Amino acid sequence: MSSDRQVNRFSGHESFICRYGWLPKVYRAVKNDASLLRNDERATQALGIGRNMVKSMQFWGEASGVLRSANERGHEPGPVGKLLFGGRSPWDSHLESLESLWLIHWYLVSKGGLAAWSEVFGEGNLIRFEKKQLVAALAQRGEGAARPLAMSTLEQHASIFIQSYYQEERGTDDTLWCPLQDLGLMKAIKSESGSTVYNTEAKAPVGLTCRIFGIALTDFIANSENGQSIEFQRLLKSPGSPGLVFRLDEAQLRIFVDKLVELNPTAIRFVDTADTQNVIIDLEKIDQQYRLQLEEVAHA
Repeated sequence: MSSDRQVNRFSGHESFICRYGWLPKVYRAVKNDASLLRNDERATQALGIGRNMVKSMQFWGEASGVLRSANERGHEPGPVGKLLFGGRSPWDSHLESLESLWLIHWYLVSKGGLAAWSEVFGEGNLIRFEKKQLVAALAQRGEGAARPLAMSTLEQHASIFIQSYYQEERGTDDTLWCPLQDLGLMKAIKSESGSTVYNTEAKAPVGLTCRIFGIALTDFIANSENGQSIEFQRLLKSPGSPGLVFRLDEAQLRIFVDKLVELNPTAIRFVDTADTQNVIIDLEKIDQQYRLQLEEVAHA
């Protein structure tokens, strides 16, 4: 994560989850008019929604890497936006595939600087938790903030995080549907006391492809201390690792690593000795499809 990014953002989403259709819509709007989001009146008219919702759409566009600030010019397509929606051969113009959602999930956790995302998926501090436990953890994260955080801000941020990944019942109301819910990363059960416990334990990652795992692996290793090799257990459990962010168990992680080695034999090696297991990557030789996101982020 670049040093100038905020790493503990608790607000900005204006109490709205990232709704279905928002990211492709805001990408195309900014592609046609870079300064659109700098003018509230034009933005509300062009996007057909209210001012607060426009601010939320901008927030999620930036946090997901679909957009990025271009200073006085307004906004421009971000690395994820270019990959999914841009160019002559966009991956997923209408954001319909689970593969695309896994990429957005990775970016939100690793680059978005969102406090709840970091607490749960980035650092793995909470695996099974009640909402009040998440709020307490967020309060602790916010203790060093320049201004004291209101409890309402923490409660709202926790609610938005949970609603982003879990919906009790999928009805006809699209306002409660965030595409990330389709990843199945969060389940809910009732405790003996009747409270709701949210579970993000490791499970088979439906729709996670070798391509997205490769992007995450390349990004993670490139930003590690060594920059070219890493212990397998760190890939599994270290803060910000693909294993932790994607909620993979050891067997699932090994399957993805082995597949990447098979696809990129000259660029990736898995060294298994009596003492240690390491993944070694040559960033100069890695297939460029795994470097697209990294190269764009480096200039963000």
